[in-house]
Amino acid sequence: MFQQTVTTVLAAAEGGHAAAEAGVPPWVWGASVFVVLIGLMVVTLSFANRGLSPEVGQHQDPADLPADERAMLDEYAAKRHG
Repeated sequence: MFQQTVTTVLAAAEGGHAAAEAGVPPWVWGASVFVVLIGLMVVTLSFANRGLSPEVGQHQDPADLPADERAMLDEYAAKRHG
């Protein structure tokens, strides 16, 4: 059991030099991962509908709502309180 553990640890230690053998400095790996993660963040945020959100106080008065939205709210209030 101990010999198997030692063999596994030594094999892992030997494999740790793969990046150095590739000839790529560590800062290049870090910069490329950073760029990829920022790109993924931009893609994720592009699916959020932040531009379609109402402004603060835009619909405070229910009379300002369009007729279909007002009817929907009235129907919801009737179900909830009725």
